[in-house]
Amino acid sequence: MKIKIFITFVLIILASLFSGCIGETPEETPVPTDIPVETEQPTPIPTIPSPTPTPAVELQTTYIVWVDGYYGFYRVMAFRGNLPVDLPPDFNILNISINAGDNVTWMNDDSNDFPLTLVSNEGLWTGRTGYMRWQGDLFEYTFNESGTYTFSILEEPRISNQTINVIS
Repeated sequence: MKIKIFITFVLIILASLFSGCIGETPEETPVPTDIPVETEQPTPIPTIPSPTPTPAVELQTTYIVWVDGYYGFYRVMAFRGNLPVDLPPDFNILNISINAGDNVTWMNDDSNDFPLTLVSNEGLWTGRTGYMRWQGDLFEYTFNESGTYTFSILEEPRISNQTINVIS
């Protein structure tokens, strides 16, 4: 029985010792901390490089010239891209002024379906390069160099020549 009393006594002492450790901790008084003062930062202005203007790319103009064995060079239409270009009312079909880089397309529009050969008097092409066998056949040339060029129809020497002035 002495052991029971001894164990009970030790348990009571241990319980009283640990009960002091478990209690509430006293509140500490808060220590004021320094409030950071915001310093005004200059707003960085991003430097945006000014864009270099790209030169406007002007589309080539394509001139379509209808050619007939009887009427000769009788009709011209102009297109820039897919859009038609208005030609002035006094536009001379036999004397055309174009810019360097423009295209000229000649079309055989002979109602009798006769073959026509377009000849460059300055030798831009030779032989049968400008040969258009059937009605609706086309021959196209891009003028890259400035100058004055004349053209005739081999099969019809009586027809007036066409002159094209290329301006750079």
